[in-house]
Amino acid sequence: MKNKGFSLIELIVVIAIIAVLVGVIAPQFLGYTKRAKESVAKN
Repeated sequence: MKNKGFSLIELIVVIAIIAVLVGVIAPQFLGYTKRAKESVAKN
């Protein structure tokens, strides 16, 4: 019995993985933009 689409568990797992990735990448990206603004302000 193969149904199309994703099960609820699969969707929750994917959303959790995306949330972890965003949680790791977002602070680094925000820090990068802050450093870039400071660099521009110095020049």
